[in-house]
Amino acid sequence: MTLIHTSRRPRVPHVPRWRGAIAVAAQLALIACWAVPVQAQRAAARGPISIPPDSARADAAAFASLPAPVREVLDVRSRVDRERADPNLSCVALSETSDGSRRQRVQGRLGDGTSLVVFGRITRAGALARVEFIRRLTSGVQRGFTWDAADDRTTSMEWAAGSTDAVSSPVPRGSPIPRALRGLGRLVFTWPCEAS
Repeated sequence: MTLIHTSRRPRVPHVPRWRGAIAVAAQLALIACWAVPVQAQRAAARGPISIPPDSARADAAAFASLPAPVREVLDVRSRVDRERADPNLSCVALSETSDGSRRQRVQGRLGDGTSLVVFGRITRAGALARVEFIRRLTSGVQRGFTWDAADDRTTSMEWAAGSTDAVSSPVPRGSPIPRALRGLGRLVFTWPCEAS
């Protein structure tokens, strides 16, 4: 006796192509709805940060207390203040760090022939975490200062003309230099910055 096996392919229900297109469109719409708020949040996070009046007054007092030779190099508030900034300065937003810190810098050549870079980093919570300042003088000498919140340490640096080796020294905590440096860092974040 011969057994005859008949096999049938399972019938696959036909789905019109327009239904698939609708499903894809719906998914894209959901992605777009999610992406817009995220982009808006990122843009808001990169927006300018105003300086509280009491901080501005304390910063001004620190600059007024600087020794004259230091003030001549470090007091670039009128150049970095975005309302009256030197037209050759620009602000660059750098990528966020792994802990969500925001970083940006103001840089360029000033009208007096010197060049300037002021870098700032703030935490996700908005607290100033680090400031770096470098100014190249017309003589070719470069003067710099850094302040770091992690150990509340401020360092002074100087490069001789044409040299890449800096001579560094610690700045006492009681000096007005750390406060003045933080004041410049706060000014950096009053700028609307373009992403790098």
